[in-house]
Amino acid sequence: MNRTLVIMLYFVGPSLVAGQTFTREQIVGAWTAKEISFTKLGGQQPIEKTAVEKSKRGLIGSQFIFRPNGLFLIKLPANAPTEFRELESMNNQMWHIKSKEGIVFVGSFDEDLMTITVKIANGFYYFFIEDTPLILKVEKNR
Repeated sequence: MNRTLVIMLYFVGPSLVAGQTFTREQIVGAWTAKEISFTKLGGQQPIEKTAVEKSKRGLIGSQFIFRPNGLFLIKLPANAPTEFRELESMNNQMWHIKSKEGIVFVGSFDEDLMTITVKIANGFYYFFIEDTPLILKVEKNR
């Protein structure tokens, strides 16, 4: 199922985003990762099962928090592997948005610590983490 979703988003995603504009107000808030899937980046080997399981433990249930004052926080699950704790170094960094492209940047303009492309498909939000094979299905906390 995840593989089908990834393939569908890869081919259909760009057309779904065409014309969509995200405002800062839409992104502000806490987003919780509910599911994780992977794309195969060009020239990479298939992702090992242990890496998949470790990524799920580290990211499912994590929160990406975009504060109105421009600060970013990430809260990882208590059982996240220690390698994922490095992500917490992005806490209290500034975040910026390119509304027309649906892209959110974490870090100063000089140093992009993380780039997230936000896409909507079938009413669900997805965070594509640039330079990784990760796709996170997220829900905005109420």
